Amino acid sequence: MFEVDRFVDDCHAAVATESTYKAIHEILARTMSEPAAVLGGLGEPKRSEIRKIFHSESLTILNVMWAPGMMVMASQSSHVVLETARM
Repeated sequence: MFEVDRFVDDCHAAVATESTYKAIHEILARTMSEPAAVLGGLGEPKRSEIRKIFHSESLTILNVMWAPGMMVMASQSSHVVLETARM
């Protein structure tokens, strides 16, 4: 089962130790290899939205429910986006 707190802790630890974010990529790949568990942990999306899961000076984690045609401008800060579903 996907646990938000554990995911945040894993990502935060990875950012602290790996400046290239390769460790974040590994965490995301491992997490998204079980999409049903992620949906179970975050809940089934009901509409498109961007929801903040975690934010600190060094890391922002967003849960993105993407709708057709939806566009978001990128910023220069470090983001981990956990995309749970395409609507």
